[in-house]
Amino acid sequence: MSDQMWKKIVVAASLCLVIAALTVAAFVLLKDDKQVYTGESFNMSLSKPLFISVKEAEVTERSIENVEDIIHTSELSLLGFDIGTYELTERTLGNGTQFIFERFTNDSTFALPLATAVTGLGETDYKDWNPVVVEHEYHKDFGTDPTVNPFGKVEYDGGEILQGNVYISTQMEMEYENGDSSYVRELQEEVRNVELQDDSIEKSFWLQKNEIAESWLLVSEEALFDSAEVEDDWIDYALHNQTQQLNWLTSDGPYTKLPHSIEPYTPLGYGRSIGRFEDNVSLRWNTNTPSIFFESMILNSRSNLINYFDEYDGTRWPTEYTSTWLKDQYDITASYVDTRFNEYVAFYLDHTAELYDEDIEQEEFAVEVYADYLLSRIEVGETIEAGEGFLIVDYFDEDPETPITHASLNHELGGLKILLAAYGNSKEDKYLDAANKVVTGIEYFGQRDGGWIRDTGDLWYQVSPDGTFDGKDYPHLTLIDLLETQALFEELGMEQNDYFNEMIDSKLDYVKSEDIQLNDKAIELLQERNISYLEAS
Repeated sequence: MSDQMWKKIVVAASLCLVIAALTVAAFVLLKDDKQVYTGESFNMSLSKPLFISVKEAEVTERSIENVEDIIHTSELSLLGFDIGTYELTERTLGNGTQFIFERFTNDSTFALPLATAVTGLGETDYKDWNPVVVEHEYHKDFGTDPTVNPFGKVEYDGGEILQGNVYISTQMEMEYENGDSSYVRELQEEVRNVELQDDSIEKSFWLQKNEIAESWLLVSEEALFDSAEVEDDWIDYALHNQTQQLNWLTSDGPYTKLPHSIEPYTPLGYGRSIGRFEDNVSLRWNTNTPSIFFESMILNSRSNLINYFDEYDGTRWPTEYTSTWLKDQYDITASYVDTRFNEYVAFYLDHTAELYDEDIEQEEFAVEVYADYLLSRIEVGETIEAGEGFLIVDYFDEDPETPITHASLNHELGGLKILLAAYGNSKEDKYLDAANKVVTGIEYFGQRDGGWIRDTGDLWYQVSPDGTFDGKDYPHLTLIDLLETQALFEELGMEQNDYFNEMIDSKLDYVKSEDIQLNDKAIELLQERNISYLEAS
């Protein structure tokens, strides 16, 4: 080949590279803004490469109690081919505040430079929700959660906005032979470089192929907190207590850090944990320091729980990721029902419906709905036989091929409280009959080999499927359950259970001998029974 020919090839190749570079530069630098939301006091816009089109949004509506969701879903396309989606959900709560949730998905094979902005705010004032950097210790079960507080609060002409960060993740899925799947989100990045301009809040990021980007904001015409002191206290508390606050909020519920014992595995695994859906932390803070922020978080948590409930046929709240411990022990995979979490959720929904009856229109008692589900599992034999009674097992995977699990005392008492409360609400004998069988089951095992009370005075944690006792009890949890169950017996006009009192007395003696510090809830319940904290600990 002649030198002249080589020169032509080099020139042609160079020209192709220049054209490619210019094309990429044009794709990145040439931007187009599209307004995607028009509100009463601000608008929202989407910035994307000029050559990407945003199709007209499909609008759907969803009503839950007196919460209204308006969902705008737009397809992103390039040269006529769909390459992703943009979803904006406008959620209006019963107290008048709004959550706005955003979600992008990138279904293409290349990265997308994207940005969204809240515009037309007028004059603003900003409060940083991350005033200090807090280093968190490595946790042996959960590892380290690198996420932080939301970006911060912006005061503007129309009220206040709390702006969240942008969470970029990928969906991980493990499929099983029975057709079920386990779902985990792997966090790729928490984008914190949200920018506050003259009259706008701007968030920009790159979205790689198969990634999901999610963000949110809470909007209120009134002040989110009654005082700056309460807000400062909450910011500091949330920074130092990661497991007590929710920062990755979506229209489908909050995502929180999961333990290492998950499948599929990633050290940065996050998921929709049923135990974190109910926002008891906001409930506690709102009791002591009532604020629009805490109330809105509570009302939003109810909406999330009911939406999740509807996802799973409206009968229970399953866990959608696999616990490797349960899989190894009992061959249970997602989805499965954790009876303790479901009990907590049912009581939380009924309790908050009563507290916020002006903002909530609950159609039926959640306790009765879950009690009916428990009865359905009892009927198919997901119990441990105990003489004339039985114990309800801790976990249901609704697969007759897998073995039943253990029955722990705290789960057992939780199920008993659900059945008793359902009877108290309805006076239907089916709930009381099942409750009496559970009490008989607890007493039956209490008469065997020393019963639930160990030689130390502490309680056994569980009865295994083969009928043997095993495990160390929690310091406070089961004690609280025993005290609450006795109180519930009295509320229903029944006698307290003698064996339950025997377990309470033994546990208190053990607590005193080991100098265990009881928590506030245990102390309160003991005081209601005229047992002083000094006597107990």
